[in-house]
Amino acid sequence: MKLCVGLIFFVSLLACIAVQAQNRKPLIQKEPAWVTRTSIDYNKTQMDDEATDGYIDLVHEKQVNLQEQAVYRKVAIKYLSETGVQNRSEVNISYDPYYSRLLIHTISIIRGKEIINKLDAGKIKVLQQENELNRFLYDGSLSAILFLEDVRKGDILEYSYTKAGFNPVFKGRYSGIFETAFSDPVYHMYFKLLVPDHRTVQIKNSLTDVACTRSKAGGHTVYEWTFKDVPGVRMQDYTPSWHDPFPMVMVSEYSNWKDVVNWARELYPFDGKLSPGLMAKIKEFSAGKKPEDRIRAALRFVQDDVRYMGIEMAEGSHKPNRPDKVFQQRFGDCKDKSYLLCTMLRSMGIEAHPVLINTNFRKTIMSWLPSPFAFNHVTVRVLCNGRYYYFDPTISYQRGAIDSIAFPNYECGLVITDSTTTLTAIPLQDKGMVKVRETFDIPNMSGQARLKVRTEYTGSFADDVRDDFNSDSKTSISEGYLEFYRRYFDKIEADSLTLTDDEETGQLVVNEYYSINDFWTLKEGVVKCYFSPYVIYSVMKRPKDKKRKMPIRINYPARYKEEIIINVPEEWSGDEITETVDCAAFTMNARFTYGYKQFLLKYDYETKKSQVSPEESEEYFSMLETVDNKMDYMLSDNSNATVNKDAEGRGDRLAYLTLGVLGIIGVAIWWTQRRR
Repeated sequence: MKLCVGLIFFVSLLACIAVQAQNRKPLIQKEPAWVTRTSIDYNKTQMDDEATDGYIDLVHEKQVNLQEQAVYRKVAIKYLSETGVQNRSEVNISYDPYYSRLLIHTISIIRGKEIINKLDAGKIKVLQQENELNRFLYDGSLSAILFLEDVRKGDILEYSYTKAGFNPVFKGRYSGIFETAFSDPVYHMYFKLLVPDHRTVQIKNSLTDVACTRSKAGGHTVYEWTFKDVPGVRMQDYTPSWHDPFPMVMVSEYSNWKDVVNWARELYPFDGKLSPGLMAKIKEFSAGKKPEDRIRAALRFVQDDVRYMGIEMAEGSHKPNRPDKVFQQRFGDCKDKSYLLCTMLRSMGIEAHPVLINTNFRKTIMSWLPSPFAFNHVTVRVLCNGRYYYFDPTISYQRGAIDSIAFPNYECGLVITDSTTTLTAIPLQDKGMVKVRETFDIPNMSGQARLKVRTEYTGSFADDVRDDFNSDSKTSISEGYLEFYRRYFDKIEADSLTLTDDEETGQLVVNEYYSINDFWTLKEGVVKCYFSPYVIYSVMKRPKDKKRKMPIRINYPARYKEEIIINVPEEWSGDEITETVDCAAFTMNARFTYGYKQFLLKYDYETKKSQVSPEESEEYFSMLETVDNKMDYMLSDNSNATVNKDAEGRGDRLAYLTLGVLGIIGVAIWWTQRRR
C-alpha cells in the first residue's frame, strides 16, 4: 500500500513538473501596448530622511488587464548609502509557473544622465525557494533573481515586468487590492485597472479618500489612481494582527458573499463517493456511539493521524484534494483536513460544513469586499443536538468532551452551505483556564527553600502544553520552565517535572519541583524576599509605545488563577489585604492572608476582550502601574542584620508582609501563552 501511494505521488509530481517546465524560464519582452507610461520625477529628495535600509522607494506601479489576465509592475528605488547597495542589489521576482508566465521588460541602472541596461537573460537565475516550508506548505512558486553588478550609492534601480495568467481555480473572475502605502515612504504610486465592458467590478477604499478617474478605451472601462509623496506608516508595538493601518483600494468581481459561497461549494462536492478503506474507518467510528462520541473520534483521527502538509500548486492553492486521497496519503493542509472531517461526519449522519476563515484579520473582513482572497484558512462547523460547534482540524492533541474543545477566537467566517448569504459571527468557544499553585517551603533562615509548582490547564491552554510535550523533549521543556523562575531566583535548580493528562476531561496537570539557595536577600540590614504573581505578569502586555494611535493586542481569552503559599519556619505576622484593579481590558483581584506559619497570596486575572483601543490606552497603562504598585509583596525579617546560615528560627523574630512598590514587571512571554 505504501508503495502504491508513493507511486501515485511520484506520477502526480512528474505531471506537475512537466507543466511547470513550460513556464519555468522568464521571457524577455517589450512592455505591453496596453500599459500606460507615466511621467516620473526622480529628483525629489524631501522624504529621503524617512527611508530605512539605506534606500528610498521612488516608484510603485501596478496595472491590471482583466481581458489579458495580466498584471504589470514597475519599481524604482534610489540607493542613499552603501548599506542600501548591500541590502537591495538584486532583482527578485516570484511567480507561479503552473499558470503564469513571467515577462521581464526592463532592468536598468540610472546614474546621473546615463541609463545602463542590466537586463541579461543569461545572468537570471531561477530558483525554487519555497518560503512556506517551515509551515509544511509547498506551492511550487519560483523566483527569478538577477544579482546586479557595479551598483553605487546615488544610483537608481528601475525595472518592470508582467505576470501573464491568473489561477484557473477562480475561473476567470478577478479580485485583488492596490496597496496605497507601505511602511516606508514612496514618491510615486500609480494604479490602473482595465475592465472589459461586459464585466462589472466593485471598488471600495479603505483608509484613503483618493478617488479613481474613470474613462473608456477600446471596449474597456479604465480605472486609474495616482498618489504622490506617500509617507510611510509606522507600526506601534503590540498592534493586533487584525488592525491594518495601511490604506488600500479593494477591487472585486464578486457581487456579494453568496457569490463567493457558490464558487467555494464547487470545490467541496459531497457526492458520497468514498473508498472502502475510508468507509471502514467511518463504520468503526459509528458503531454503537452517540453523535458527540462520533464527532470526537473523527476529529481526533483527522487532527492527530492525518499530518499537516499542503501541496498547494496551481488550483491546489484553494481546491482541496478528494477525501479518499487525503485518507490514503494521511496528510493534507487545512482545506484537505476540513473536507475529510466534513465527509466523515456527514457519512455518519451529522451535519458538517467547511468554514472559510481569516486567522489574521478576523472580523475586520466584514468591512471588505466579497472575495476568495479574504480567507487564508478552513475549519469546520458541526451541528449536534441542536447546537453548533466549531472545530479546527489542524490543531493536534485536543482532548475532552466536544463542548470543552477550544476553537481559536477567529470571530467570523463564511460557512459553505447552499443557504449562506453572508459572513457568520463565531462566538468564543474556549472555556480554558490556567490554575497555578506555587508553594514555597522555608524550613529555616539558612537561605535554603523548596518550591513546588502545580499548574492545571484546560481548553486552549491545555492544547498548547500538550502540543509542547509531544513536540519537544521533556528535558528541553524542563529547562524552559527553570529559566522562567530563574528570572526571579538566581540560585534555583530543577529537581523534577511530571505530567498528568486526562483525555476524557481534557485537563492537563504539570508538577514542577525546585531547590532554591540564597533565598533571602540582605538589604540595608533587613532580610527580605519578594513575591509576585509570576505567571500572570508574564502574560500581561506592556507596550513601549505609550501614546497610542493603534490598538494594543492583549491575550484573549486569558483566565488565570495564581496562588502563592509561603510556609515559614515559625510564627510571623501579617495583615489581611485585598486589592482590585478593574478597567475596560482586564480585571485583577488579589487577597493576602496570614495563618499559622503560612502566608497565602491569591490572584485572579481575566481579560475582557482582545484589544485595547487608543482611547482606552491611557487607562490601561494607569492600571498596569497600579498593578505594579499593589500586587507585588515583600516578606521581611528585621530581627537580624545578617542571614545566619545555621539558624533554625528564633521566637523573637519580627516579620511582616508589606506592599512592595517594586515595579517588578512581567518578563518574557511564558510557555503557556496562547500563540495568536
